[in-house]
Amino acid sequence: MKNLTIVILLFFTFQMATAQNYKFGKISKDELKETTNPLYQEAHATVLYKSQNISYDYRFEEGFVQINEVQERIKIYDKDGFDWATVHVKLYNGSNSLKEKIVGIKANTYNLVNGKIKTDKLSKQGIFNEEENKYWRSKKFTMPNIKEGCIIEYKYKIETPFISIDDIDLQYTIPIKKLDLSVSIPEYFYFTKSLNPRAAYIPRLTETKVNKTEQVKSRENTGLVRTSINTSDVKYHENVTSANLNNIPPLKEERFVDNLDNYRAKLLWEYAMYRSPSGKVKNYSTNWEQVAETINKNGDFGPQLDKTTYYAEDINSLVSGTSNPLKKAALIFEFVKAKVKWNGFIGYSAENGVRKAYKEGVGNTADINLMLTSMLRYAGLNANPVLVSTKNNGIPLFPSTSGFNYVISLIETPEGVILLDASEKYSSPNVLPKRALNWQGRIIRKDGSSGWINLLPKKASIDFKSINYKINEDLTISGKIRNRLTSHNALSYRKKFKNLNTEEHIEHLEKDNGEIIVSSLKIENEADISKPILTSYEFTLDDNVESIGDKLYFSPLLFFTYDENPFKEETRDYPIDFVHPHLDKYMVNIMIPEGYEVEALPENINYKLPEDEGNYSYLIKKNGKYLQLSIAFNYANSLVLSSRYQTFRAFFNSYIEKTSEKIVLKKI
Repeated sequence: MKNLTIVILLFFTFQMATAQNYKFGKISKDELKETTNPLYQEAHATVLYKSQNISYDYRFEEGFVQINEVQERIKIYDKDGFDWATVHVKLYNGSNSLKEKIVGIKANTYNLVNGKIKTDKLSKQGIFNEEENKYWRSKKFTMPNIKEGCIIEYKYKIETPFISIDDIDLQYTIPIKKLDLSVSIPEYFYFTKSLNPRAAYIPRLTETKVNKTEQVKSRENTGLVRTSINTSDVKYHENVTSANLNNIPPLKEERFVDNLDNYRAKLLWEYAMYRSPSGKVKNYSTNWEQVAETINKNGDFGPQLDKTTYYAEDINSLVSGTSNPLKKAALIFEFVKAKVKWNGFIGYSAENGVRKAYKEGVGNTADINLMLTSMLRYAGLNANPVLVSTKNNGIPLFPSTSGFNYVISLIETPEGVILLDASEKYSSPNVLPKRALNWQGRIIRKDGSSGWINLLPKKASIDFKSINYKINEDLTISGKIRNRLTSHNALSYRKKFKNLNTEEHIEHLEKDNGEIIVSSLKIENEADISKPILTSYEFTLDDNVESIGDKLYFSPLLFFTYDENPFKEETRDYPIDFVHPHLDKYMVNIMIPEGYEVEALPENINYKLPEDEGNYSYLIKKNGKYLQLSIAFNYANSLVLSSRYQTFRAFFNSYIEKTSEKIVLKKI
């Protein structure tokens, strides 16, 4: 019966799709009356229609210009879908000849008012430019009169001088009822293309050829300064890739995902070759070595490393009397972090240039980390830049300069490599900010050679808690907690609490932890990133001990237990990203209250995952008038692959159940 219902819904949806008019502005009352997506009722919005057409227009004295035409119609069911009413279009903002532009923006919001369709048009005053850096800007607009049940519709055209084609998204986090795609490429341009191999949804594409005749103008010199314009017909064919898709499922959102875009259904393009009408061939297909070489030769990258005069005097003074190379590196690292503040922009190309960034005390990630690398080299260390793709930029599948969008610094020593990012105030050697911890980076050495460097942390970040408490006569609990955080845990803590005063910090500790009152908070090493974060505080806790008859029941970890397993799903499509390996430890001392004795304790256990992926141990014993508990949870990997999900889920669930078990005390 359930299968029959699905078939009927699919048929009904298909019939509606085929009958619907998708011309801009042709909104139906039935679309406006729809309150949920019949196939995905949990969706807060649905793309009713998306059309994308990419083609190349030949223009006199410009050559081929790429035209990208987009139209979208989106139904918003409730307030959680309002975010879809704001549109960002990213545009390359280079020199005049290498500048993308957006034209023909047209956008409406439709509401059903008293049985009639009311249209609100987007005004020019509602369209804004946002400068991201000197290379990129965004055109942004928010649709007018957004209400639950409304439909928004917009269209625009992007004109770009670049032949290369950006990745084309074929899936959103909301369902798409109908998508029409057409990419028409003149026979002179050869592309390799593929569908994202990480995606669960694989759409069907169609390949065809279309003959075209283009009127081409040319300029002929007729003598002296006179020229004439000639027009001739040029015949060629276009290779057309198209898709006509219905009922595209939403991209499944799962917790602890590095970047959901890595798993989106999309069409990936690589510009491989140009063949002129005369048959002359120019290859554009490249490899990562060539990509690194191209970036290194860019004036905003490699040459920035060779500039030294602007800092030479300061660095000479800074490291004078220091012969240890690693101490020199530490001094320079902290000097750069204090001297130049990050302006919030990322990139592997210097935005202001290292000289200006040094003078003004502000720059993007490349300004800062190229400067750092140059200074380290100047001080005699074997330092080189490492190109990185941030987590938001995804994992590149084709070699291209756009595959990277970030740069860090690396020191090679006989003992191993040291990764540094001076754009992050609270980072330390080999403790990079989360944004940079994305699989691997490409080192560019001084001699021009390049190679891959693993960016994933190998050393576990420690969260060690020492908990001492007693159960009072009124069954409240009072005690003291000391906490020690290292590496990435310390970095996260410093960033999270950097702007909070003591009262706000205490409020955070008390939030969602039951009937707890925190006092005497003390924090050490907040500013000294070479040391772990140390915190301590006293607490009283109510409503954590259950009294039944002459017995007391309580969980020894108090409010540090999990309420539920965050990994509820039976299966998982994407890897779990823990960012870094974890080692969580608890040392708990519990004073047994007067007049009580131990009746039951949880059983000791040591649970190990295969191949040394992880383990947890739970050891508890009575020692005089105290109960002593030691718990250690260790997971050695940054990622849990989906193929290992079932094993990990069982492991984690066992840990949650174990730490939630109760101690039983009996009245003597």
